[in-house]
Amino acid sequence: MKHKFTIAAIAAAFLFLSPEAKAQQPAKRFGRPVEYSKCGSTEYEALLKRKNPQRATTQQFEQWMAPKAAQAKLNRLQMNSINTNVFNTNQVVTIPVVVHVIHNGDAVGENENIANEQILSQITVLNQDFRRMLNTPGHNTNPVGADAEIEFCLAQRDPAGLFTTGINRYALGSDDGWDVMDIEVLKTQTQWDPTRYLNIWVVNEMAIEGIFAVAGYAQFPQQSGLPGLDGGSLSEEANTDGVVIAANCFGSSDIYPDGFYNPGQDKGRTTTHEVGHFFGLRHIWGDEEECMGNDFCADTPVAASANSGCPDPGFDSCPNDDGFDMVQNYMDYTDDICHNIFTLNQKDRMMAVLANSPRRTSLTTSNGCVPGEVFDLDGSLDIQGINPECGTLITPQVVLSNAGNVVLTSAAISYRVDEETAVIYNWSGNLTAGQQATIQLPNLTVVPGSHTFNVAIVTLNGGTDQAPSNDNKSQAFNIVQVYNTNEIIVNIMTDDYGSETIWVVFDSNGEQIGGNIDLLTLEGELYGNNEFHSTPVPVSNNECYGLLIFDFGGDGMCCDWGEGYYNITTADGTVIAEGGEFGQQVEFEFRIDTSLGMGDVAKGLNAISLFPNPANSVLNIAMPQNMALPEGYTVFNSLGQVMDAGKFTSASQSLNISGYANGVYFVKVASGDSARTLQFIKY
Repeated sequence: MKHKFTIAAIAAAFLFLSPEAKAQQPAKRFGRPVEYSKCGSTEYEALLKRKNPQRATTQQFEQWMAPKAAQAKLNRLQMNSINTNVFNTNQVVTIPVVVHVIHNGDAVGENENIANEQILSQITVLNQDFRRMLNTPGHNTNPVGADAEIEFCLAQRDPAGLFTTGINRYALGSDDGWDVMDIEVLKTQTQWDPTRYLNIWVVNEMAIEGIFAVAGYAQFPQQSGLPGLDGGSLSEEANTDGVVIAANCFGSSDIYPDGFYNPGQDKGRTTTHEVGHFFGLRHIWGDEEECMGNDFCADTPVAASANSGCPDPGFDSCPNDDGFDMVQNYMDYTDDICHNIFTLNQKDRMMAVLANSPRRTSLTTSNGCVPGEVFDLDGSLDIQGINPECGTLITPQVVLSNAGNVVLTSAAISYRVDEETAVIYNWSGNLTAGQQATIQLPNLTVVPGSHTFNVAIVTLNGGTDQAPSNDNKSQAFNIVQVYNTNEIIVNIMTDDYGSETIWVVFDSNGEQIGGNIDLLTLEGELYGNNEFHSTPVPVSNNECYGLLIFDFGGDGMCCDWGEGYYNITTADGTVIAEGGEFGQQVEFEFRIDTSLGMGDVAKGLNAISLFPNPANSVLNIAMPQNMALPEGYTVFNSLGQVMDAGKFTSASQSLNISGYANGVYFVKVASGDSARTLQFIKY
């Protein structure tokens, strides 16, 4: 089960119900929910700044950028004095692109799992726009229009030097939208080396701090050489560097009309816009209202705010300043069909970034566009999905691809959870070069907690894979904790700004079953300051739930603004979650199973498991979260000698077995007159 909670709806409720709470901390700004927003890069940059206070402010970055952009402009003017071709003043650079398509299991070409042709159409649009290509929608005759002299290719060489299509697909999503914090996690799990590739993630709808259905966002470049600013930020933010685009805003309906598109944003210009941010460009209105903004490009006229639709070319939102709004500029919010301009000064900024910024300048010398090596016998694996759903059963699915020249007729594939003993699955079929087969592996039962699924190619056609670097894949997943109760108790102690905090409980269908605010009717109770509230919420057997606590101040329920906290328990007092220091939101998932009775000792003992098994250094004794802890455990070797004994202190007891000799051992778990003995192997 994976909920994507509708933060936009929560934000909407707060905006309608609590103007007082907003006024209490005026320095904090939150995005207002809208039906659709062109770009979330400004809000994303603010999020990065909060996470890493050493990240440069706009003023600091522009102080660094100004002399470098001026030098780029001087270079351009000097080249123009000896070269009459104003549109070709520098060496054209080519940027390798890898596209990570995040989908929910739909077939290729359906919904967010967009077709290869739609992806290729986007690469074409990027080249048309950044090269101001004649006889394409990316061409313009504006005197300040520029050929940015940046080209793009889908990567043909992966980080290991093997041939690739530059397109990766991951079944990690759901039918719901993504919150940016979840996207930041999946970036780290799927990213290719950001010093060699422009990583683009294509996802379903996304939200950034209450702005629902953001079309895209990018990580702005960083400066280098400013003591005290970068600190550790370069390495900390490298694993999320890249661009994120909504699937229905990626690619061009003119080039590939059968794709998955959002009207008005179906010509590929959302990606052009976000890649502009990636290379250091700011919004055309400077992200300030009332003609006060600055995008640091002298040849883009001042604008009062973002424009939408497709205004007339003579539209002027700032009549006291020179020039009309440049509604055709890629860095405005107008419809895709209106866009066709990067200016000369915008080009200067991009050239300055490419020449000086970490993880941008190295892109210009990457060999990612050079075809990688192809072997005769080469298979690759990708994890299509694990699908834990609501329970302890996972249904792993992998994709076997023939990356070599010879036909694949058989493969031995090993798979395991965590460090457990691997199981071999034998596949047979007929895959020619470039073909793929989706393989459904047998189901596995896994105890609650955080785990890793691992899969690897052992043999191909009875022999050894000649390129093993793409044979092993792993993916983290979580099995929610299980509790025996008919209701949960939500205890909330508010801080000095109680009306900032709301909580909601959802079932596995996304229906709200509890909370202090009903998100559909906007009815409910905003809490006062420093108040205690205890609310029972009925729950059903064999059902999964998600509980979200949201603080609109972005500072949790303690500690700078009071001593608030939350405490979520079962009816008998078993703690599901507790705390108070969490920032803007915290969420929990859990499952209800009333068949695991607290007094049913024998049934509880039968649910105990050992993992990993075999084990090398640490062995865990795991039991259902709602089970009363047994009295103790004893470890024996095969001769009956006692190796260890102790009392249980948690539902997952860890034993240090690093000093044991290799062999077979037994763990006896006792509770009253009942006991169970389990076997494990030390290696």
